[in-house]
Amino acid sequence: MKQPVFIIGILVVLLGGAFWWLTKDNDRDGPGTEDLLFHCAAGLRKPMSEIASQYEEDFGVKVNLQFGGSGALASQLELAGGDLYLPADQSYIEAAREKGLMKEAIPVALLTAGMVVPKGNPRGLTTLSDLGKEGLKISLAEKSASVGKFTWKVLEEEGLLAKVNPNVVVTKPTVNAIVEDVATGAVDVSLAWDAVARNFSEVEWLAVPEFSKRAKRASIGVLTSSKDAKRALHFARYATAQDRGRKVFKKMGFMVPDDGDKWSDRPEVTFFSGSMLRPAIQERVREFEEREGCRVNTVFEGCGTLVAQMDAGAKPAGYFACDTKFLDKVQERFFAGRIMTRNEIVLLVRMGNPKELRKLKDLGKPGVKLGICDGRKSALGELTRIMLERRGLAEELEANVAVKVAKGDDLVSAVQARSLDAVLVYRSNALASPMTLKDNEIVDLKDDLAFAEQPFAVAKESAHPELMKRLGDFLATPEAKKRFEKLGFQWELN
Repeated sequence: MKQPVFIIGILVVLLGGAFWWLTKDNDRDGPGTEDLLFHCAAGLRKPMSEIASQYEEDFGVKVNLQFGGSGALASQLELAGGDLYLPADQSYIEAAREKGLMKEAIPVALLTAGMVVPKGNPRGLTTLSDLGKEGLKISLAEKSASVGKFTWKVLEEEGLLAKVNPNVVVTKPTVNAIVEDVATGAVDVSLAWDAVARNFSEVEWLAVPEFSKRAKRASIGVLTSSKDAKRALHFARYATAQDRGRKVFKKMGFMVPDDGDKWSDRPEVTFFSGSMLRPAIQERVREFEEREGCRVNTVFEGCGTLVAQMDAGAKPAGYFACDTKFLDKVQERFFAGRIMTRNEIVLLVRMGNPKELRKLKDLGKPGVKLGICDGRKSALGELTRIMLERRGLAEELEANVAVKVAKGDDLVSAVQARSLDAVLVYRSNALASPMTLKDNEIVDLKDDLAFAEQPFAVAKESAHPELMKRLGDFLATPEAKKRFEKLGFQWELN
């Protein structure tokens, strides 16, 4: 009797272990649960402390916040590593990117500097030039702090540095420290961020036109040293979401950028793309999904078809058009597009070019079976129509047009099946598969009209505009550029 009981016990343990393993495996695509190390500008301590606490409560992940001046923190990134970095000035983000220390960065707040004085403004300060008054005691942030770098630069640009400098009695490494100097009566005035000054009841913040017209943007960057970029991005999205982190920033008196994503644990978006871009971006989009922990429902079709779907009510979060003309048709729905690549229309013929087709006019030879795209359904078709009409060949070649299809890759398939002698396609269509050029060859048209430009645009009504901007950036990295160029695209971005 004991033996069956023992065996049953062993089976229960094994089944329990198998269940645990399967459950663990099912979670492998989600963000990790390790602590995050976050380098945060001291002036943003209060909102970020509350957001980090909320995040830990919601997801059980602790965010270890390290505070300091933006410059001092920047100097530690290479040595200390970490997961995230939030300076109070975008210039530190750009510098970190140039050093290869950071990839994504998401805007979270706008900061404006001004004068901080004791309640009642006893010295009657109103303008920036008043800082040169005799006997005034000023506390400024060191240049390693974001606000210090900014205010010293503005004083110099406005020609006030020589007048103000004699009154600077102390400099401090963080913005909180210089506001505290005013709050405790140690000095008469300091120059600090508006939102930070509002945290001190003993002081007033005075707007200064010279600073207000130069508002600074604070963004959270995901560091390349992060051991769990998916988790770091998850927190960055949480901290910058309209209904999560930005809500906290607003509550504490910070201005926030107008656009911003709604919170979703696993965002899902629809992305429209011209079919000719599919070979260049399909795998890259999948990599983006994996890194971001999101779902991108990509619809690849001829741009005429995509525009028709949008006119019928479809609302994609982003659109990568085959040509600017097809973004223009729906431009009111999107922010300004960014032209990323250029693609050339070429002639694809059978190997050896038995019909001796060298230029557009040759396509009118008797007996030539020509395939082109339909201008109502694709950018390629529209550009082909325009090119033939402007060259005065549209009517002459019409008799030889055997098929009109929606996509360039359908034309490539027809040539490979030997049902056509020649097709007008994008170079990328011809290079998408190595099999194509085993039996066919490309003939360059060398025509100024045989080009299309591909813009990427984010929808104005998208619930996830920042995520879509990052997708655009992800499709514009050096790795992505190599893929585009391998397929015959010309790179247009600087």
